[in-house]
Amino acid sequence: MLKKKLIFLFIFCNYLVSAQQQNNSFTTTINALKEQNNYSEYIYVHLDEFAENPTLQNLEIFENLAANLWRSPKNKNEHTAQLYFYINYAFQLKQLGFVIESINYYEKGFSYYKKNSINYNIIEYCLKPLANNYTRLGDVERAEDIIKITIEQAVAEKNKGQIASGYLNLAIVYWTKGAHLDAINYLNLGLENTNSNSQKAIINSNLAINYFMLEAIEKAEYHVSLSNKLNLNSDISILARNFNTLGSCFLLKKDFDNALVKFKKALKFAKTAFGNNDREVAKIFNQIAEVYKLQNETKKALETYQKALTTLLPNYVPKNEFENPKSTFFYPENTLIQALDGRANIFAQINNFEAAIKNYELSFLVEKELNNTYLSQNAKLQQQQENRSRSEKCIALCYTLYEQTKATNWIEKAFEFAELTKASVLLENKQLIATKSSIKNESLFIKEKELALKKAQLNKSITIEQLKNETASVNLLAALTKERVNVVQEIQLINQEIELKYPNLKSDLNKIVTIKTLQERFLVNNELLLEFFDGSTHVYIFSISKNNPVSVKRIEKTSQFKEEIAQFLALFSEARGTAIQNNMQEYKSLAFSLYRRLFDEDLNKNTIIIPDGSFSFMPFEALLTAETTINNLPVEQVSFDKLPYLIHNTNISYGYSASILWNDFKSNENKEAKILGFFPVFKNNHRNLAELSYTGQEASSIKNVIDGDFLIFENATKSAFNNINEDYAILHLSTHATAGDFYSPPAIEFYNETLYLPEIYGYNLDCNLVVLSACETGIGTLRKGEGVLSLARGFSYAGVKNLIVSLWKVNDKSTENLMTNFYKNYKKTGSKSEALHISKLNYLEDTSIPALKKSPYYWASFIYFGEVTPVAQQNNKYWWILIVFIALLGGFVFLKNSRFGLNK
Repeated sequence: MLKKKLIFLFIFCNYLVSAQQQNNSFTTTINALKEQNNYSEYIYVHLDEFAENPTLQNLEIFENLAANLWRSPKNKNEHTAQLYFYINYAFQLKQLGFVIESINYYEKGFSYYKKNSINYNIIEYCLKPLANNYTRLGDVERAEDIIKITIEQAVAEKNKGQIASGYLNLAIVYWTKGAHLDAINYLNLGLENTNSNSQKAIINSNLAINYFMLEAIEKAEYHVSLSNKLNLNSDISILARNFNTLGSCFLLKKDFDNALVKFKKALKFAKTAFGNNDREVAKIFNQIAEVYKLQNETKKALETYQKALTTLLPNYVPKNEFENPKSTFFYPENTLIQALDGRANIFAQINNFEAAIKNYELSFLVEKELNNTYLSQNAKLQQQQENRSRSEKCIALCYTLYEQTKATNWIEKAFEFAELTKASVLLENKQLIATKSSIKNESLFIKEKELALKKAQLNKSITIEQLKNETASVNLLAALTKERVNVVQEIQLINQEIELKYPNLKSDLNKIVTIKTLQERFLVNNELLLEFFDGSTHVYIFSISKNNPVSVKRIEKTSQFKEEIAQFLALFSEARGTAIQNNMQEYKSLAFSLYRRLFDEDLNKNTIIIPDGSFSFMPFEALLTAETTINNLPVEQVSFDKLPYLIHNTNISYGYSASILWNDFKSNENKEAKILGFFPVFKNNHRNLAELSYTGQEASSIKNVIDGDFLIFENATKSAFNNINEDYAILHLSTHATAGDFYSPPAIEFYNETLYLPEIYGYNLDCNLVVLSACETGIGTLRKGEGVLSLARGFSYAGVKNLIVSLWKVNDKSTENLMTNFYKNYKKTGSKSEALHISKLNYLEDTSIPALKKSPYYWASFIYFGEVTPVAQQNNKYWWILIVFIALLGGFVFLKNSRFGLNK
């Protein structure tokens, strides 16, 4: 035994001596090359040194190389060596799981390649792996743009293998997006462009996966068989993928035993092909765990999910199947989320609700890591939709625990989960704007702002061209896509510089507000805050006020309830309000029924509503608080002004989320209420747009009330809007607008041009209030969790704190009345929400307006999003001024009298 130990010690010592000698030799070599000023060889020696032992610990070789390069490249060979460094470092980072860092170096390499016109296969060694990295993170928009460039270049070079490879990679992107039919089309294009059996085997393997996702099991099995026949070299990565697909097919058929057999074969091949700690191995463990769960073998399922986690987190060594990993181990990886969500589902299944919630919380932490990697808003929105179902499960678990324990902390927890996926993309951008506000003159931010606007304009142009479908210009789309790739790359590189200079800039993003903060610091005037969460099976309404414990109301989404909401909203969809006028009894019945379902008690004087789902389109003020009868009166005799509308009981304002309201409340800056108004009018149906005959009158009326600049007719141009400075507190846009449809995005019209929603995202508007005095500015595509992608949200994303927007096609004349009165009341009260509220009441009380025109169609469309500034607060401001003035005057008199001895 002693002899064996001595032999081991001898070998170990020899190893250390050898390693030390090797290290000394490397150091000697690079020092000599540096002295010789041999830039190229200096880089290549470092790359060779790492290649001999490509480990995590040896990444410092690349780090030292980056730190010790003593000058810039001077000739073609040195430029090529520099590019090799970037690409090699990116590749090794990817291999070792550092996806974000890998992306950064691939982007640097691509930028360097373009700048220096280097002869290099940039598609194969840079663009393809870069796109793969973006796909892996879920940033499919960026991946798609890059792959389209590779295809375009491959077509120009007539390289069929590269073309087929490009279509294969593009199909993977569409598979990630869930667009399986598009993915299949691209895979078939790939087959048309290749003669390689190995490439055909890979493409058929991917066809099988997409057909499985469409539940076309026979086609999936057929393409697996074809792929295996074409796999002449028995590529084990293809075999792993095919056995995995077959396992999924058996799982779909509920043949669990065969599913396990196939998955275990896939696991064996995957470990050989990719290594024991690869994400593909972890994915198969997740699928095996799912089979065990469906077989009610809970222990085996939890143990297998632990294997998935330990595959991805080598430092995680759990003592049993119940232990959770520490969040310090986490990194951006979707497979981690699948394992944690799977564990949560099992814990919920066995009624261990607290353990389920804990695992869901860990999933949200990984999602946050992923979110920090995304450059595009679309990628963040896609992630938000996926998070939504997890939030709903968490809220349901919290509600069950509240019912069991009656402890209000579970309601508070449920509210936090609702906020986690409530307009979080919008919240993040608004928080980032607020954080940057103190350093907004930094040159990096100015450049980033310019690039963001350029990207937004490109997004608009690409969207408009794509919507032309068959008539779209392929060449124009290719040119625009290429330009967007370059702009996004510049943004990526600028962001790297910003992160280096301001490492804590994003530390507090997506920080949600607590109920305690809302009660103690936000609801200062005893407002009632009602937050809706519109789930798939239930609606939850959280009720928060200053002096009462938080409560929650749960409403089951029965078919009758959903039908009532749909019917009520449909009454406001027809122009001129004819649906309400012709179906008065239905309106009154639905308006009262919904009021009773949604509200258990009287609302406060001021109510803040955070809507969700279909409730985002609901004019709550038009609900009725009591039953009424019309006694079969003809429609022209119905007194719309006498109905018991909810507007009489409370002043309602709206918010995208409680956290956004709190964010804007904290960062609110009071500017002088100077207005910039746009009133294009479109006289004589300019640009084939209907003339807005009352818009000119609206401009004149507002001009008499509030100071500012008013751009009318041909002066109300988009270029004038683009050149807005920071002097204005209020922007007023009285024009045409549309919520968009399948063929076009939401848009708002200027005299000479259209402003589309994708473009608005690139603006940076530092103003307190935007009034969108136009049609449908508050409606658009509904995205689960994020809300309505409307013009209103676009302006909010651009930095606007408060908005007045419309929910349907508004009437020109009633809009002029409401807007004129709004500014009059705003000047009196200083409160935006109260001003709009009073304006609507004034409209209902105006005896010069016929009763028929007092239908809620005419006055309830405009709603206010933003802070609630009470009238009392404004009045107090002037009282304080008066008090200070009196105190100063008194002090002056006292000192004057003292000076002349009058007080002695």
